[in-house]
Amino acid sequence: MIKKISSEDLSILIFKDRIAFCTLDQTLYFELEKKNNADELVSWIKYNNLIKKNNKSILFDSKGVVVPNKLFDVSKKNLYLSLTDDELEDKIVETNIIEPDNQVFVFSKGKNIDKIFSNSIKDLETKHFASYLLPFLSKVSRRDLKKNVFIHLRENYFDLFIYQGSLLLLFNSYPHDNEQDFLYYLFFVLEQFYLKPNQFQAYFLGKFEKYKKYYIAFEKFHIQTNFTQPKNPEIESNHPAPFFNYFFDHENNSGEI
Repeated sequence: MIKKISSEDLSILIFKDRIAFCTLDQTLYFELEKKNNADELVSWIKYNNLIKKNNKSILFDSKGVVVPNKLFDVSKKNLYLSLTDDELEDKIVETNIIEPDNQVFVFSKGKNIDKIFSNSIKDLETKHFASYLLPFLSKVSRRDLKKNVFIHLRENYFDLFIYQGSLLLLFNSYPHDNEQDFLYYLFFVLEQFYLKPNQFQAYFLGKFEKYKKYYIAFEKFHIQTNFTQPKNPEIESNHPAPFFNYFFDHENNSGEI
């Protein structure tokens, strides 16, 4: 059971160009540059009083695949991931267990991430963001046996999940610079699954002012659109993944619709 966050919780969101340190009261950014080192991060964390008891690290700059636990072979984890990520030479391949759905999530992590945290936060476990979303979405989707499409908008990419009941049919991420890019990739995938407008349930994860044009563009084609909580148009516009700024602040990640 995931409890509501407190003043002793710190969520560390790792992106390609920066790390977002999210507490109950604020989000601070540490810009990633080639010259960054572990000592710089230690000083920055102490200066901003970010030493907490409960720390979680969430990786966004990484590809991943879902493997049913019954079929998973740990000796083949690199092979599984090579199907979607062909640049594994300088990366560490890790796994997260998704217990509610008996799945294993396989993902890669840059070796420099461990180095930069080596002197600041000890024993920091890193999970891929999809490892949090998958059990949450499965729980929401099992309410309806029809096909459900979940859309997670974030900086530079959007993540698409297609479920039928609690069965995951697709998980993938696609680039976007504007709402035209978003619609192009989205409707290309929907066509592959023979999903015509208004014949499936669509859910955006959160509702934020920065993506208002995306919602309007999508609703021109698909009227049956839902939004999970939080519905906060005033969220910090600079946040690279706004849904995760509040995701852990909802008891059991209930995600009201």
